[in-house]
Amino acid sequence: MTLRALARAIPLMFLVAAGLAGQTTPETPDQFARRTAWWREAKFGMFIHWGLYAVPADAMDLQGKKGNAEWYFSNKRTQVKDYEKFASRFNPVRFDAAKWVKAARDAGMKYIVITSKHHDGFCMFDSKLTDYCITKSTPFKRDPMKELAAECRRQGIKLCFYHSIMDWHHPDYLPRREWEKETRPATGADLDRYLEYMKGQLRELLTNYGPIGILWFDGGWENKAGELHSQEVNAMIRSLQPNIIINDRNQLPEDYATPEQEIPAGALPGGRLWETCMTINDTWGYAKNDTNWKSPEDLVRKLIDIASKGGNFLLNVGPTAEGEFPAAIDERLVRIGAWMKENGEGIYGTTRSPFHKLSFNGRITAKGNSIYLHVFDWPREGLALAGLQTAVVSARALEGNETLKVVQSAAGTAGEPQSFRIPKPKTLDPIATVIELRLAGPPKVAEISLVTKP
Repeated sequence: MTLRALARAIPLMFLVAAGLAGQTTPETPDQFARRTAWWREAKFGMFIHWGLYAVPADAMDLQGKKGNAEWYFSNKRTQVKDYEKFASRFNPVRFDAAKWVKAARDAGMKYIVITSKHHDGFCMFDSKLTDYCITKSTPFKRDPMKELAAECRRQGIKLCFYHSIMDWHHPDYLPRREWEKETRPATGADLDRYLEYMKGQLRELLTNYGPIGILWFDGGWENKAGELHSQEVNAMIRSLQPNIIINDRNQLPEDYATPEQEIPAGALPGGRLWETCMTINDTWGYAKNDTNWKSPEDLVRKLIDIASKGGNFLLNVGPTAEGEFPAAIDERLVRIGAWMKENGEGIYGTTRSPFHKLSFNGRITAKGNSIYLHVFDWPREGLALAGLQTAVVSARALEGNETLKVVQSAAGTAGEPQSFRIPKPKTLDPIATVIELRLAGPPKVAEISLVTKP
């Protein structure tokens, strides 16, 4: 799809949302398409939740129910002064920015989104606006965001910042937690004053670490966009980094939607950009009591499913308090990377499938005059593709670059749907075997009736 065609496919109401919020002149569809081109090409990113919550590394609440480890403060109904004590125990001496970035790159990921500050209010960067940050309150003293920024530039990965609007630590953030009514009353607190603090920290993040790909807001659900001054905040962000992409979690739609822990049933209406964020086990931050790891097969097939619907996949890892990825995460990243090395062409830069129904268990992605068949289980009776109206020029299996001879099994007049049979390649991947069909033009597909597999 050309840049101009893509721009026309996305409704103006979403394209100009960023312009209305952050620019005096609304952004044109072509400008939006250019600004988001790298993100749409990337398809796959690493989410990193890392902070003081990695010290207790506990996902359980007071009733023993499993929750999210990064919500430790809330799960345990903790007092601020007690949670602050974790800072003196946070010393990630095994943190190696080069190793983290390489792990993401080798897994086939193109960008990293890392928590600069989560809901607990602890800043994982060197902030001049608070002492409650890694460089001042921990034995570590170093700024991991600075080190990651340098490594991302060196290794060709886009660095992006997650930043929580909610702040359980700051005295001016409102509302207070339910269990703090007596121990930490809200008298004198001022949300507007807190937002000035937040804007100051965003300025630090957007001026001290080089180009930032995405500002990934979270925790904005407790207040409305007007109360959060979201248009003003987004305008400031764009004034500092005009090419940045902003998500939809400060109560404005901005550039893209962020479904969490789920994959939409199909592409979003009107070509709305979207990205599924998901954990590699059950929790975002590291938890020693969460070992329910998703398999490499499951994770790759989720990536394929998301790409086939036109979305991006942001896969989360939770490093330990020592600064390492758990071994189970490293193992999965290596396996994902091995598959992506062979088959990434069928993911990067692709658009959603032109097919509504398939006669095999798998998914399809598209790019220019090619379609990619991601076959989860090779059919015993042979692989068939029905409904394609565009002539097939050539076919190959991505793994091994094996040329395949496609047989047209149902002849028709020009423009009528045809059925093609694709021979089984020498190598079948147990996760997904990817076949590229190069076509005589952009894929055109007829609606046909099929008995589909899940």
